[in-house]
Amino acid sequence: MYIQCTKKMLDKLDSEKIRMVSADECDDGADGFYSWHVNYITINRRKVIVCMNNLTRYTIIIYRPKAKDIAHSESRIKEGIRTAFLEEGIPREMVEEYFRNCGDVKFSKTKDRKLLAKLNQTCQIVQYYAELLDEDTVVQSRASLNLGRYMVKFEGQYECPAHKLFRAFCRMRNIPEQDWEQILEIENYQLKIRLMLEHYDIWRRILIPARCTFEELHMAIQYTFGWFGYHLHEFSVVDQNYKAEEGTPLYAYPKKIRIVDGEDPEVEQFLERDRYEVKYDTKTSLRGIFQETDRCIYTYDFGDNWEHEIILEKVERNSHNRIPYLLEQKGERPPEDVGGEGGFEEYMRIVSDPENPEYEFMVQWSENTRADQRTIEEINR
Repeated sequence: MYIQCTKKMLDKLDSEKIRMVSADECDDGADGFYSWHVNYITINRRKVIVCMNNLTRYTIIIYRPKAKDIAHSESRIKEGIRTAFLEEGIPREMVEEYFRNCGDVKFSKTKDRKLLAKLNQTCQIVQYYAELLDEDTVVQSRASLNLGRYMVKFEGQYECPAHKLFRAFCRMRNIPEQDWEQILEIENYQLKIRLMLEHYDIWRRILIPARCTFEELHMAIQYTFGWFGYHLHEFSVVDQNYKAEEGTPLYAYPKKIRIVDGEDPEVEQFLERDRYEVKYDTKTSLRGIFQETDRCIYTYDFGDNWEHEIILEKVERNSHNRIPYLLEQKGERPPEDVGGEGGFEEYMRIVSDPENPEYEFMVQWSENTRADQRTIEEINR
């Protein structure tokens, strides 16, 4: 493996503890698949090591490295690569084969102006994603997943670095490149999301990668239910050991964790951090929560207060599925801004009676607030 460093990065390394070679010697025999360009930059006064694969432009980020991280930069970079590749769904045995093919790590200066320009462009893209960087994590695999889906130009064609990475792994194994989806082994969750209404059975069943964030789950719920996304939302994990009176709804249990909408100042002022743990949906993975519980609550629109119970029904360990996917659905959600459960009951009473004097008005009003009627195939398209 060749780690080709900018001057800023080389200045941070102890030249006596690394094996240096000339940039002209850096030919890995795989068009740069086993080689990485590395830079040391500052984002919002935080130090960041950015590693870009020479062939695929896939990016690894080491965030706020301490002196010991820089002293052991070889192992830290390897850790970042391994973690991100596994999160992408590349099988562990293929990842380990990649490192065997890499061989010993050798450091050098950057190879040429073209690759250096690509590295600089990658560093600019990393800055666009700065809000996704987790202050408590050194190896930023979540950012790598997002950067891997940012379209960049390869020889006149735009492509995602992640897709180029998958095809490179196919070539490594002599597998046809068009079959790259078949090599992936991605842990997926089957979730049932039920709108918590007393007299109506409205739910969706989805398959979603465990690596997805709660922000991505929020978007999947919005899309599959047909909500318009006008209002604030949050997820919460309640204390299921709480001894409640019989019939107490789940949302009335004490909260253990609140997973809130980004770092919105409007939300921040209402948080009571001494009563529960606070997380952010942009930085919290489904795996990070569902490893400890099998259910949580999604609340949309704090005025109408639409509560959705989310139940983990099944874990699929080696799925090829990479994005949220609707499996089943039942029922139409209430119109937006109908006035909560009570308003929905009144709405249903009126629209079920054509003789009601408010019938025409209510039907016309709901044309702009009801969900579009879509089949599962149309939603998954």
